[in-house]
Amino acid sequence: MRKQNFPDNAYREIPQEYFSPCAKAGKVEAVNYTAHNHAGNGEEFEKTALVYLPYGYNLEDAEKKYNVMYMMHGGGGNEKELLGGAGMKTEMKLILDNMIANGDLEPCLFVGISYNTPYCKDATACCRNFAAELVNDLIPAVEGSYNTYCKTPDSEGIRASRLHRGFGGFSMGSACTWWVFEKALNEIAYFLPTSGDSWGVEMKGGNTKPVETVENLIQSVKNQGMSGDDFYIYCGTGTNDIAYPNMCPMVAEMKKRDDYFRYCDNFAYGNFYFAVKDGGWHDQNTVRSIVFNGLPKFFG
Repeated sequence: MRKQNFPDNAYREIPQEYFSPCAKAGKVEAVNYTAHNHAGNGEEFEKTALVYLPYGYNLEDAEKKYNVMYMMHGGGGNEKELLGGAGMKTEMKLILDNMIANGDLEPCLFVGISYNTPYCKDATACCRNFAAELVNDLIPAVEGSYNTYCKTPDSEGIRASRLHRGFGGFSMGSACTWWVFEKALNEIAYFLPTSGDSWGVEMKGGNTKPVETVENLIQSVKNQGMSGDDFYIYCGTGTNDIAYPNMCPMVAEMKKRDDYFRYCDNFAYGNFYFAVKDGGWHDQNTVRSIVFNGLPKFFG
């Protein structure tokens, strides 16, 4: 069921106390899964995702369901970028604990993932093709293991639960997020691209070809049988971020196409917002800030 009430989209800084340990702390677990080379001959290989489980999560309580946010790392990183590893207490983990404890965010699963593969060393190609692994391998592995809104981890079940699933990423992972938007709207409703424009037309096309880039995004929506009523995008970056000059022209063009991208101060009235961290750089501080601001707009 589509949400009716949303917190306002305006950017705010993370409270300093959210970086401190929380009495109601969740935990991070590793999930191993078998992935495939969907762009090649279907070769199998093993991968790991890190899953943040909120305080009070109980696998035996099948009646309690959880939304899921998948988050992709930046260039040169891996699934450990935000959550560190099983049992670890990174700043992102502390922030999630405090957001949930303070009522900013519904208890949800937050999944650190990777586009890295043994068969391709080209990060751009890996990100361009990741949607197939996401839909066919990763979502079934995660949501078939935990209590989520996905009743059956098959195509039908994944599509039926799309309003309870988000995807985001930083830098190269942001480019991946835009590609997932182009290819997996039937499976994902919420998108959090951070510090990176769409490369659907060409690398850094949000800056060099913003009109064509936005038209490509719109055509992808049409190709998937969707409309502007079927998704939400909370994107962001910092004013000192190398991605800032690439995202701004694309965002400006998106605002002109309000038949698909309805810019708004609250998602009750639209589907698109661009958050800017004043003084933010191309780093994890900016990522955490955009996650802190964007995630409650999906699952708050």
